[in-house]
Amino acid sequence: MASSFGWRCVAVLLFAVFILSVHCSDSKPKKKKDIRDYNDADMARLLEQWEKDDDIEEGDLPEHRRPSPPIDFSKVDPSKPEDLLKMSKKGKTVMVFATVSGNPTEKETEEITSLWQGSLFNANFDIQRYCVTYM
Repeated sequence: MASSFGWRCVAVLLFAVFILSVHCSDSKPKKKKDIRDYNDADMARLLEQWEKDDDIEEGDLPEHRRPSPPIDFSKVDPSKPEDLLKMSKKGKTVMVFATVSGNPTEKETEEITSLWQGSLFNANFDIQRYCVTYM
């Protein structure tokens, strides 16, 4: 008698699992969004899905996804922190800040900034954009 009760419980459990699995598989598929209604987050998600399976070369990856080169700490002199900075920032974008001494006008500051940009460009530094903050 006890064994038939156990078999009935197992049968009821299997039936419940079967019903739940059929019910879950019949659920409506996610409604597709119209491409005209996509926002920036949707476009970024779509781009990630496209790039997930692509074989992108290491040099073509965005800077934040490239692996950093290993740093040999045996060659680093602790008295020169600039050398450590050079080794850690090698091949990466670096921000440079400069202060113009004196009390130049806005136009003079723009002229000085354009001279600096031209000089850095002529020295083969890749200047993609520059920003001047007036204080």
